Amino acid sequence: PYIYKHYIDKNDTGESFGTDGKYTKELLEKHQRTMAFWTEADIDDSISTDDILLLSMHGEDLLDMDKLVPTVQRMFDFEDVNDVVAFASTIRDFVAALPEGGGNPLLTMNAIATRAARRRDLPIDGLRDSIVVGDGVLRFLEDTGLASSGPEFVHAHEFGHHLQFEMDAAMRSSRYA
Repeated sequence: PYIYKHYIDKNDTGESFGTDGKYTKELLEKHQRTMAFWTEADIDDSISTDDILLLSMHGEDLLDMDKLVPTVQRMFDFEDVNDVVAFASTIRDFVAALPEGGGNPLLTMNAIATRAARRRDLPIDGLRDSIVVGDGVLRFLEDTGLASSGPEFVHAHEFGHHLQFEMDAAMRSSRYA
């Protein structure tokens, strides 16, 4: 699901966080507040954090051939599109047979900060930096009694990686200034 969200969908409209969307409002608001804070705190304009996408990751996407086929095409080098469809069908059938199918939390038990590939500081292929949060990690927080603050900690952790990316880039460019 991560590959689909970051490389293929690339769109943050209509995101839903958690299996029933119950974390959507909280995470979107936290994301906007965090970007605003770091934009305001960046007094020398060396850190850009105001364009990071917040994306959700759902195991059910592995059951949707319209999402799975382009994901397989992105990940593997098949010569024939029929082989892509056949492999995607195998994945779909495997996921469907798991306990809870596409809702199995192990499929999305992660959150990740991604930096778009860049050439001369410009993103390649229309990619943008993103934070991708999986339903599985949110469910884990619920199951362990950490639902009241856990999603914010996950977001803060991943946003911190973006600060690291930006600070490293700022330090590298200042070495040659």
